[in-house]
Amino acid sequence: MAKYRAQGAEIGENTLLIECKLSGSSKGDKFHIGSNCTITGVTLLAHDASPTLFLPELVNYKPSYLPGSRSSYRNPITIGNNVFIGWGSIILPGVNVGSNVVIGAGSIVTKDIPDNSVAAGNPAKVLKDIESYKTNYYEIYKKYPERF
Repeated sequence: MAKYRAQGAEIGENTLLIECKLSGSSKGDKFHIGSNCTITGVTLLAHDASPTLFLPELVNYKPSYLPGSRSSYRNPITIGNNVFIGWGSIILPGVNVGSNVVIGAGSIVTKDIPDNSVAAGNPAKVLKDIESYKTNYYEIYKKYPERF
C-alpha cells in the first residue's frame, strides 16, 4: 500500500489493491479509497491532458512534452467503503464510486456510481442493486458450494 500512498492515494483499512495503476502528474493526482475494498488490475486516471491539444492557454511553455509544460484537467477519484472493482476497469477523473458497490471487470467508469449498486460496461451503467447481487450469489453458493 505504501507504493499507492506515495502516488497520492488515501486508503482505508482492510483494503487490497492488486496490480493497479494510478495516474501521476507533476501537479499530483488525488485518490480517496475507503475501507474493505478490493481493487484488482484497475487504472485510476485522475487527470486528462487532452484539452491541451485544443486550448493553447493550457500550454505553459514549449516544448509542450516536457514535465509541467501543460495544465491538465485534474479531478480526484473517490471510492467508498465495501467496493469491489474488477480487473481491467478504468475509472476516469472526478468519478465518485459509492459504498457497497461492485464494478464488473473491464468497465469504463465515466460517471458516478451510487451506493448499493452493481455496474458494468463501457461506459459503465448500473445493472442492479447490491441486494439482488447478493441474493443471486447466495443461491449459487447453496446450489454449487464446490465452486467457491
